[in-house]
Amino acid sequence: MHLGEKAAPVIAEAKVMEAARKAVETYGLPRDISPTDALLEEVRYSAGHVAWLRAKVSELQSDDLVWGVTEEVDKQASEFAGTDTTRSATANMWLELYHRERKHLLDLVKTAISVGIEERRVRLEEAKGQVVAELIRRILGRLELSEEQREVSVRVIPEEFRRVMAEMN
Repeated sequence: MHLGEKAAPVIAEAKVMEAARKAVETYGLPRDISPTDALLEEVRYSAGHVAWLRAKVSELQSDDLVWGVTEEVDKQASEFAGTDTTRSATANMWLELYHRERKHLLDLVKTAISVGIEERRVRLEEAKGQVVAELIRRILGRLELSEEQREVSVRVIPEEFRRVMAEMN
């Protein structure tokens, strides 16, 4: 009995901690992220949601897109126990969710374009390319290559860059 009284607060705290853990799993924790990265991340998530919902919609029969169960009421305590089902012509919920998420994705993309994210990404990639080119020039300059070796490097380096880029895609 005495041990039970001492254990009660520990058990209560454990229940609170478990509820908090489940909330974090569901909602996540705050994290540091730039607005640009947050917007791009949301575009990626939304594109994933659209693809998943598109697959769900494609599993439906064509009639199920606009006709189906809109309500089911389970009656146990009545003269006629069972389930009352109402059917009507209405858009399937998967189709509705698919259209909503597509609109959300389109809005995100419009926002990303309007703030110039893609343009900034292109400039960043161009700047990286210039850094790599300068690095290669410096390395080749320090290697004191013969004329023949320089001619080979001018051909080989772009070939290898194209090969690496193709493998990355």
